[in-house]
Amino acid sequence: MADESGVMLPGSREEMRFLRKNSNWVNMIIAILACLAVVVVVLLIAPQPEVDSERVVDYQAIAEQSQDSADFDLVVPEIPSGWTSNEAGLDRVGDSDYVSWYMSFVGTERQWVSIDQAKASENWAENQVDEAVAAETVTVGGSDFQIYRTEDAKEYWVTGKGDTFVVITAIATPEAINSFAQQVAEQLN
Repeated sequence: MADESGVMLPGSREEMRFLRKNSNWVNMIIAILACLAVVVVVLLIAPQPEVDSERVVDYQAIAEQSQDSADFDLVVPEIPSGWTSNEAGLDRVGDSDYVSWYMSFVGTERQWVSIDQAKASENWAENQVDEAVAAETVTVGGSDFQIYRTEDAKEYWVTGKGDTFVVITAIATPEAINSFAQQVAEQLN
């Protein structure tokens, strides 16, 4: 009900209809903001887990446990000072009958080396190098390594003895890669 000036009278039906009609959106926005505030408070109060940014695994212990499951002698190098292993494991390669021994190492100055070993075919080893280009062949520790390189400075060193192949993948100094290659060659022979 409104008076002659067109102003709604407080408590009238017309004012109540107007309030119900216009208050729905305002109330919904207030309710959403209140819910968001509660969620933010809960997230701030909840304890946060401590995450170790650098995962370290005992690759030598994993190798000892895995040796019985492998039908070849696992290559287990000694790593240089300042390096750590962040992954190691013996896994079946896809749907094939091949079992692969994999280790990954992180070094100083953003260096990284992984070693993948399998009793497989030469095709398995060639498939590990992705689309890298064959660069050269070097002999380290009595074993010949075919070196493949990519444009982003990644190197693949591939060698084998009999039906066991090893692929060293690295972004590291030549000295570090050569150290790992030397140990792989010694353990394969």
